[in-house]
Amino acid sequence: MKQTKKLTLIAVVTAAILILPFLLPNAYIIQIVNMIGIYAIVGSGVNILTGYTGQLSLGQAAFYGIGAYTTALLNTKLGCPFFVVLPVSVLVTAVFGVVLAIPALKVRGSYLALLTIGFGEIVRMVLVNWIDLTNGPAGVVGIKAPDLFGFKFDTLFRYYYLIAFFVFIGIMYQKWLMKSRTGRAFMAIRDDDKVAELTGINITTFKIRAFVLSAVYSAVAGVLYAMMIHYVSPDSFTSNDSNMFLWTAIMGGMGTTIGPVIGAVIMNILPEALRFLGDWRMVVYGVILLTVIIRYPGGITPYAKKLIGYVQAKFDGKDR
Repeated sequence: MKQTKKLTLIAVVTAAILILPFLLPNAYIIQIVNMIGIYAIVGSGVNILTGYTGQLSLGQAAFYGIGAYTTALLNTKLGCPFFVVLPVSVLVTAVFGVVLAIPALKVRGSYLALLTIGFGEIVRMVLVNWIDLTNGPAGVVGIKAPDLFGFKFDTLFRYYYLIAFFVFIGIMYQKWLMKSRTGRAFMAIRDDDKVAELTGINITTFKIRAFVLSAVYSAVAGVLYAMMIHYVSPDSFTSNDSNMFLWTAIMGGMGTTIGPVIGAVIMNILPEALRFLGDWRMVVYGVILLTVIIRYPGGITPYAKKLIGYVQAKFDGKDR
């Protein structure tokens, strides 16, 4: 009976995801939904690094930007297709993940946060000032849409399904990862890295893995963003964006698989819903975020699960 309910829920959610674009009124709303997917992917990377491993990162926009710019340069200068730019962008960003992880092993807490902020600013300044490569503040234009087996994702409607695919893969991999030895090691390091080391866990290796995995998630999101917008510039990869990605994971619920998706929905829809407030929009937005964090310190997901469990228990009780 329990398995049947689970399969029914999966079928309903899958059907809802597949038909969602047909229910959206215009391209602007579809783009917001696409950005929710992109935020969910980056948020999942933050969740692995911070939520599961306990390594605070405030420079995630750097990995996001490296992935996006690698895509932009390969696509516009060399004409590389999606099948080439995706693995290359992921590989390049993963290397930078290792570059950041090595000094990050020597610090923790606020010093780790400052280190990741500094890394993000270094990457942004390189994007701004290396004009011969990145075209500086003007950015890179003319990025072509993905073309897979002759099918072009050249509209936001079509692109939705490509993003949804990677969101699904990202969630499923994260779910599997947290049940594996690596995931258990991550959580042990988060809870107490000294105790974890005493039990035989090589914390150096696993911390580097966490940084690399976080970078890979952000790189995939950067690739999808660049090929959807067809343009990248340093303004899209600032410290404010890093904060937004961290808030995405926090709002949904750190250390939960579905949390980054819920956080991405909140972080993208809430500002749009408050547009009618004009100049006061961001003030109200900030107050709402702070209120949610104070009221639900573990994020929305744990409390939503409790509510669903309560409703389900009541429903099952009535059935009897």
